[in-house]
Amino acid sequence: MSSPVMSRQGVLICALLVIAWLGDVSSQQAPPRFGSTYEALDDRRKRLIDDWVSRFMKTTGQSIATGPFYDEVIDLSTKTTFDAVTHALMTTRLTDRSGASMGDALDLVDRVNTVRGEVPGARGDAQFRMFARLTARAVDILSRSREFKRGADNSVFHKGYPTNYRESGGVPSIQISITRDGIRADIDVDYRTATFPLSLVNGHLTASNSDVRAGNNYDKHLNRWTGLQNWWRSFFGVRQDRPPDAAADSTSKVILPRTPRAGQKSIDVMVHDFLTAWLVEGNAVAAMGYVSDRAYACLAQDSDNPSEFDRGMAPFQLLINLKSAYESVGPHSSLNGLIVGTRYTKPGLRAIQQPHHAQFVVYSVPDDIAASFDCGSRLMLGDPKNVARIYGHYYASTFHVGGRRDVPVALLWANESGYWKIVSWQTGTEDGTTTPAPERVPDAKVAHVRADPSLVDAARSFLDRWVIRKDYDAAFAYLSPQSYGCYDLERSQKDSASTSPDDAARKLRAALETSGQAVASDQQLESVIEAAQPLHSAIRVMDHPYAKVFSLTSLPNALADTAECAARANASAVPDPIPLEYGNGFGMTLRFKTRSGDAPVLRLLWRKENRAWRITSYAVELP
Repeated sequence: MSSPVMSRQGVLICALLVIAWLGDVSSQQAPPRFGSTYEALDDRRKRLIDDWVSRFMKTTGQSIATGPFYDEVIDLSTKTTFDAVTHALMTTRLTDRSGASMGDALDLVDRVNTVRGEVPGARGDAQFRMFARLTARAVDILSRSREFKRGADNSVFHKGYPTNYRESGGVPSIQISITRDGIRADIDVDYRTATFPLSLVNGHLTASNSDVRAGNNYDKHLNRWTGLQNWWRSFFGVRQDRPPDAAADSTSKVILPRTPRAGQKSIDVMVHDFLTAWLVEGNAVAAMGYVSDRAYACLAQDSDNPSEFDRGMAPFQLLINLKSAYESVGPHSSLNGLIVGTRYTKPGLRAIQQPHHAQFVVYSVPDDIAASFDCGSRLMLGDPKNVARIYGHYYASTFHVGGRRDVPVALLWANESGYWKIVSWQTGTEDGTTTPAPERVPDAKVAHVRADPSLVDAARSFLDRWVIRKDYDAAFAYLSPQSYGCYDLERSQKDSASTSPDDAARKLRAALETSGQAVASDQQLESVIEAAQPLHSAIRVMDHPYAKVFSLTSLPNALADTAECAARANASAVPDPIPLEYGNGFGMTLRFKTRSGDAPVLRLLWRKENRAWRITSYAVELP
């Protein structure tokens, strides 16, 4: 679900309004937080913003000061993305092989083309990143620096930006993806490590991987780059000056209601009573009666391993958050002036006439849009195309709190046993209208060749035995002993390291079974798996009958060699330029379908061993 599309006039009007920060008088008089406003930025980043806004205004014909535009028009997720990316760049010192200083990574940026925060419905590599024009010496400096390594070229994610430089030292790390001409870059911070097999069915990872607000990403950021302040901390759009006190001992003894206190009423009555109980009365316990167990997925999805999220504590965490948000807002006698309805213009939403339109807008949401919005859908296998456009099962209430126009709130409601309850939420999202689109980059010209039928048969047989037939021994037989070395590269932190190649083999066999059991046995490959199409001028796409289920590619031999487990473990460098010699290694890319789409990509490398096709390397890739 996307945020409202404002007219040009509306943007200017918003820009002239001063956002009323929440909290008591003393907190309102506190000095501005680092990164939260234009004036709080340092001079280097102000210059980048000045230039960006100047070019944007010249293009659109608008006239507005840089400060109000940054503070009041640009939405929260875009500002947090700019703050986090530029902060990581400016605190990363670059040195050459001799240890001599080459400045910091922000020196590589000549100007900002645009910044993208959260863009619901967009691919993971189209969100939470900064698009920039680099200085003339940027690529040369990166190639000579000790802090960045030239990794394997991007072929699925970062379309148009194939050259890949990644900061050394593991996550979190800066990734700078560059166009072939070395002029433009797609820059983001990777906070998450994709693991096999747990990451394969977590669709939220593709976006939360680069969102500093998600889960514990902020803490990870601080562990590597000190000085970033969490000025954006909020819950349901309410600014919180400090983390809520996790008073588990007291809250865990509270008996939470299972049904809303308003009873079985219309959606507008239920929304109004929830907001009243929460923000006016400060009765967080009563407000929790309106929250479905399904909504706990919104807390789980931000964790590194959603399957291990403690759902038993989720209601008490939500209760704590509601209480803390009420304390931040302070006492109010009514909702009037406290919350304001926010318009959404996404096609398919139907506005509902109701008496509280000024405080919140209510929309009837069809099932297909609800599935893309629902937190639980990102953790649920299924083809999003199979969700029909049917109305009546879902509503959405949209608003912002305390003048925070840059933090729109959308609550998704569903009927449970006759009661309308909150099943999901989103805050601070954008639809791309407040910032210009990235510069268009030329599409890569991809060569097509015919696939070897025996490779096609082996690839499909492996997937069929693994995912559909649940014949895990037969599926494991396709893995070469060379692939066992990838176990320690791709395992999650909770899993123990292998003690020997045989131990790694046993753990890989178990991982195949764990992931295979997540798929119902009555499914077809086409309904649970889809190809992740590669786009790279040096990779030859192989045509075959199952190209919609999985892609096959002929890789340059040098690229295949550096993709092997042993080469990755030893940080072998990707040759630049890549010799265009083929025939020894073949790639396979696919992703599991989730109801919200855009899950991580599984990469497999196939080679012939003793005249039989075997998987010699694998990896799970995030944007």
